[in-house]
Amino acid sequence: MKRKALIILCFILGTGLYLYGQDKEFSASAPATVQMGQQFQYKIEGSAQGSVQLPGHDAFQVLAGPFSSASSQTSWVNGKMSTKTVVSYTYIFRANRSGEFTLDPAVVVVGRKEHRTNEVTISVLDGGDATSAPRAQGAASGQEAAPEETPPMYMRVLPSKRDVYIGEQFVSGLKVYTRVNTRPSNNPKDFPYEGFYKKAVDPDPSAVRESIKGQEYITQVIQRHILIPQKTGKIVIEPHESEWIMQKRVQRQRSSSMFEDFFNDPFFNDPFESYQDVPTVIRTNPVTINVKPLPPNAPAGFTGGVGTFKVNASLSNDVVDVNEALSLKLTISGTGNIPLLGEPVVNLPPDHDIYDVNKSSNVSTSGNRISGTVSFEYPIVARHAGKFRITPITFSWFNPAKEVYETYTTEEFFFTVNKGKAEEAIGQIYVPGALGERVENIGTDIRDVIRAPAGFVPRSYSLLGKSWYWLIYGGLLILFLFVFIIFRTTIKRNADLKLVKNRKASKLAHNRLKRADKFRKEDNQDKFFEETGNAIWGYLRDKLGIDLSSLSLEKVQGTLSGRGVSDELITEMGRIIEESEFSRFAPSSEKSDMNVIYADAVSLIKNLEQKI
Repeated sequence: MKRKALIILCFILGTGLYLYGQDKEFSASAPATVQMGQQFQYKIEGSAQGSVQLPGHDAFQVLAGPFSSASSQTSWVNGKMSTKTVVSYTYIFRANRSGEFTLDPAVVVVGRKEHRTNEVTISVLDGGDATSAPRAQGAASGQEAAPEETPPMYMRVLPSKRDVYIGEQFVSGLKVYTRVNTRPSNNPKDFPYEGFYKKAVDPDPSAVRESIKGQEYITQVIQRHILIPQKTGKIVIEPHESEWIMQKRVQRQRSSSMFEDFFNDPFFNDPFESYQDVPTVIRTNPVTINVKPLPPNAPAGFTGGVGTFKVNASLSNDVVDVNEALSLKLTISGTGNIPLLGEPVVNLPPDHDIYDVNKSSNVSTSGNRISGTVSFEYPIVARHAGKFRITPITFSWFNPAKEVYETYTTEEFFFTVNKGKAEEAIGQIYVPGALGERVENIGTDIRDVIRAPAGFVPRSYSLLGKSWYWLIYGGLLILFLFVFIIFRTTIKRNADLKLVKNRKASKLAHNRLKRADKFRKEDNQDKFFEETGNAIWGYLRDKLGIDLSSLSLEKVQGTLSGRGVSDELITEMGRIIEESEFSRFAPSSEKSDMNVIYADAVSLIKNLEQKI
């Protein structure tokens, strides 16, 4: 009995020590979009109990809380114990004014140690934007207003912003309003959001009650996405349909059966009323997002980053032997369009083997924002001994909150490559830019100076007195000047990168269309439409000399019109691009015919090449 009690005591102590030694992590969450005056939940979840210090903000008022709950689960798997503890603290907030606000991290004190949550960004809409029902059919595109009579059920798309920069992230929610008993007929389809990079986040877990134009509605956000616009201009979020089951009250006919009349006794219910499930299709109204281009004159090192970032660079080793590997690692962390960041330009020593860059990312969506890290690793295999330098790396990004470009420059790196065993046996060290040979035997390799007087011969006996010699000499001189002029002309032509891209635009486009044709023959629709779109966009970018950051359909159309291209050809180009982009993400049944799109794309490139 004592032995059993001792075992139980040891188990309890071991479990307590294990739980105490676990890393404490806490996260905060809240709805991405609320209306002014609306109550909502601010929730903190973690792995241990403690005291909570809320962040202060004049835009929000704490009405109640904390409401705490805790649960713990211990399991044994293959003789190893694992314990999961979840502690949550829920507060009721109310939004007092409209705008986009960021709540600072909350502080949870466990023992003597402080733990911080993530930041949470919340967009507060004013009463008119948040409470209005969908606009009637004759309304202007992209705007919403309430009809005279609010419907029993409708859906709305609620973006946290309607005016953003290209690459700037924001949150959009799909919200359902109902004042009748209803349920979805099936799993709602994921909102497509054409023209945006999207990342799904958890919707609101519970429904709330709202008063809209004197009617009580039950509302809930059933889908929420973080969106990043991929092109400039006005992007219309097209209407989205969803099928729901609504309960409607119907009148029943009188029954001549005494048996049915008995169970339809009015003491229990109305014998002439019942409820019937009626399938109903509801759809959202179109919403327009104005996407602004980034400011011109982007600094060096800009690869499309939009947000706030930090940069860290490190060299795996600063001393290696010949034929050993080392790597330069560049890590970019922060909040923004991290999944879409391009590879920074790094000038590595050309005297070694340089391999393809390895890109890895770790992205999270906490606090209604895409954040995390992305790493670029540049592998190097040292081939020659010596000391080498890696110039500082410049990385730039656009900060939409400050509306300015920001730049970070790393320090320069040095590494030393020692001689390997094979080179030590030969006794040779490679010096970049110089090539020498080892002296084997001084007695035979280095001769003494000739001390006898030099002999002289008449000029007519030498080559200088031969006429054919001067003819060959003059011909070689002319040939040298001709080759030199051609060489200099080629260098000047290749120095203009835009001109080089302009000359090679058609060739690169046809190579991409060949790959698209291969996917067409393999019936790979997604790859076909992706490669076709890349071929057309790449051709237009290189042929017209437009930077990638400012490339858009409106920019291309204006440039082509200025160069005298006909309106019919410009319209045809826009149609092919829109069909390719739509078919890339559309369901299989709605995709365009690949044969037609391929033929139109080939004809478009050919016609543009003749006109530009």
